Amino acid sequence: MVTDQSHKPNDAQVGAAVSAAVSAAFAAQAQDGAWPGEILTGGTSYEAADIVMRTLLGATTPRHVEELAAWMLADQNEDGGWSLFRGGPSDLSSSAFTHIALQLAGFPLDHEALRRAAAFVRSAGGLEAIDMVPVKFWLAFTGMVSWDEIPRVPPELVLLPSWVPGALGDYEPMAREVVVAVGILTTIRPVRRLDVDVTELRSGVPHPPSRAESVLTGTLRAVHAATPRTLRAKALRAGEDWLMARQESDGSWGGSWTETMVCVLALWSRGYGIGHPVQRRALAACDELNVRVDGTRRVQTFRTVVMDSALMMSALDATGRTDVREPLRRAGRWLIDHRADTSVNTKGVRPLRAWDFEGIPTINADPDDTAMAITALRSAGASDGGADDEAVAATSEAARWLIACQSPSGGWAGFGVDRWSRLGEKALTGIGFVEGATACVTAHAVEALHAEGLGWHPGCRRAVRWLLDAQDADGSWPSRWGVRLYGTSHVVSALRTAGAPAGHPSIVAARRWLLAHQNPDGGWGENIALSLSDRRRATGESSAIHTAWCLRGLLRAGEVDEDAVAAAAGYLISHQNEAGTWTDPTEWMIVIPDSVYISTPRMTHAFALWALADYQRHLSAVASGAAHPDQGKAAE
Repeated sequence: MVTDQSHKPNDAQVGAAVSAAVSAAFAAQAQDGAWPGEILTGGTSYEAADIVMRTLLGATTPRHVEELAAWMLADQNEDGGWSLFRGGPSDLSSSAFTHIALQLAGFPLDHEALRRAAAFVRSAGGLEAIDMVPVKFWLAFTGMVSWDEIPRVPPELVLLPSWVPGALGDYEPMAREVVVAVGILTTIRPVRRLDVDVTELRSGVPHPPSRAESVLTGTLRAVHAATPRTLRAKALRAGEDWLMARQESDGSWGGSWTETMVCVLALWSRGYGIGHPVQRRALAACDELNVRVDGTRRVQTFRTVVMDSALMMSALDATGRTDVREPLRRAGRWLIDHRADTSVNTKGVRPLRAWDFEGIPTINADPDDTAMAITALRSAGASDGGADDEAVAATSEAARWLIACQSPSGGWAGFGVDRWSRLGEKALTGIGFVEGATACVTAHAVEALHAEGLGWHPGCRRAVRWLLDAQDADGSWPSRWGVRLYGTSHVVSALRTAGAPAGHPSIVAARRWLLAHQNPDGGWGENIALSLSDRRRATGESSAIHTAWCLRGLLRAGEVDEDAVAAAAGYLISHQNEAGTWTDPTEWMIVIPDSVYISTPRMTHAFALWALADYQRHLSAVASGAAHPDQGKAAE
């Protein structure tokens, strides 16, 4: 419930905020037409992994390590640990890993930061209690954690025909290289002991694995023991060749730091030294994902240039200004020129060009970015008097691919077709190897198909039914990326685009839920640590991006609560910085639950501009006596 009525903006203030945000967008557009933005990743696990892995490979340089260490030290919490996201509680696994990396960076055990970190690690259960599989995986290379604690991935997966359940095509495209690389590594199990003392990190209290972990590890060990050596050798060679064939044009695998480093280690275990051209290009690609600021260095996990650019296009187009036409034309040209090849990673789908999120482009096209790009190109073309023939051809081709990627359930998953309905789905989803259909991606797909003129398509209608069935009893929708506020706001928009009237029970319930979660300052926030709690989800300190989603959701829902939307617009305006952009206080995107969280300033800028542009149009409609642009739609 809004209690702060002091930030209700007038027309001039809204117009000034929109103009400032548009100017900032113009200034941020790259010469090639894209809007590349940075990824901010909470915690220090990636920086620690960079130091550990490059030490293992013999590929460190003093300046590189010093800058990573400076970043890690600046991020230490008061209790001596390190968290997984800004403002979050200290995490045992990340803290122990960072302590080890700082030792490798040359810091002595009696350094104040290391002493405080060691005390926190011991109090949290010690090295024995680390349960984050990625951290245990990194430490297995050093001998600090036994490879027996890492579930074996059968390297023979690479040999399975595509029609066999569990073959590589059943995993997320972004995880397939990891599956193959980890299969090689958990078979070879390389160890290179480093000059690190972990005595102070041990609590002395054993931490036995759970029954489920023991059963999984034992089963995989039995499978490994029963596999003929000749078949294993064949699988290792095939996995090596498979990885070599899938290195991207920029030297990475999948445009991702994690994927690339794991593939580098897998090839290293097969005898590829860092002087090999493949390894040199890969390490250079990892360097390109580093961000250096004021003597520090941090690791970006990946880039989201396609989505950043598509969202900014939609936001600028929503302003209705004539001066955005040329920037939109350049951005559209960039999207058309940076489509991904779907022929390698799409099982059972005719090869068509679509979009990935990195914009390299990779071989990892995904439905979510493809949907965003279709919508951006189509909406920009429609408001400019009609898209050109090349844009129409590009979106038409991508829409056919998007329809082919619809999951059997009727929804869409973020990275490919969700075919999983078997033992192990929950565990594989938790570590990012598979992903089920999710409300936010399905909503984006529905909007894209309507923008393409395919709202009549049976797949689109089935998706709308899937969204209606996926709504929770409280009126919200869960989401893969931004949790409840993200999912609910985007589904409302999709349902309205699909023709649901403002009075539809699902829209009414969602509108009530959004209003009930508005903070007194007019904004919305969703704390990551509380996001999975049934009682406290969608609660937290207000932020620009959460507020932008919800403002757009309320405006799209129709039957507008004028006080609520005015307060939300006021929150955004009062938190806009002098440069015309916005900064989020913490991460909001969940890449892997309990592990990887990110935020993207470019997306925050785009969503906030888009929300204010929608609000500006709403004010104009109210002033002219016209109905809200989204009211009065007939249901399908």
